[in-house]
Amino acid sequence: MEVFDKVSEKYPQVLRSLYGELLENPPEMAKALVDKYGADLISVRLEGTHPEKGDRTAEESVALVKEILGSVSVPLIITGHNNFEKNNEVMKAVAQACEGEKLLLSYVEQDNYRTIAGAALAYGHSIVAQSPIDVNIGKQMNILLTNMELKQEQIVMDPMTGASGYGIEYTYSVMERIRLTGINGDKMLAGPMIVSPGQECAKIKEFKAPESDYPEWGDLAKRAAMWELSTAVNLLYAGADILIMYHPEAAMATKSTITKLMG
Repeated sequence: MEVFDKVSEKYPQVLRSLYGELLENPPEMAKALVDKYGADLISVRLEGTHPEKGDRTAEESVALVKEILGSVSVPLIITGHNNFEKNNEVMKAVAQACEGEKLLLSYVEQDNYRTIAGAALAYGHSIVAQSPIDVNIGKQMNILLTNMELKQEQIVMDPMTGASGYGIEYTYSVMERIRLTGINGDKMLAGPMIVSPGQECAKIKEFKAPESDYPEWGDLAKRAAMWELSTAVNLLYAGADILIMYHPEAAMATKSTITKLMG
């Protein structure tokens, strides 16, 4: 599950109602996600470091990550943004300050991987390699990272995804090809995959539109949970290993599904 260093005005009301004041206190929210909702990992999204969304400093991010590390005992994913210059600065500082914590730094892509991958290598962390729903680019990213001497077990693939009803069929087919190719012997595609059903669902109107606007869609709280759950389960069946969730009920139901499948 995920916490934010800065809660965007676009954050869906259904989640604001569920989490309340916890949204303004990331360490306490992280603790609640673990203790109350059973999160196995926490993603810390450093959205507020983006120059257009707060421009928080690397030092502020380091302090926040360390505070969250002190509040929970589960592993952390540190999630950045697409302003490469600022993101590289922040990720490098966090990686250095948290040496030995084995963070998962998310994410690198073809046009921006050397700085963050170098920091992961230098300070003992792992990396998320993102590719735009493309098997060949996903494989190429893994080759580039292993050429930098990162071990394959330090790399998690992010194939990028969509929400149910928003192109998930194509996402599913690409993830399925990645997983089957890896199973059939391609070591560069045999690693774990991470997906973000929470983030993807939070973008769509079905997750945000009130019942007064679309009465035929039913109760918003139930609708949002079911939409995220259906997205997560689809991605789970496609081969996902790590799912970053937003809605607590969806997260718990997804975890229950995994337990049943493993049983």
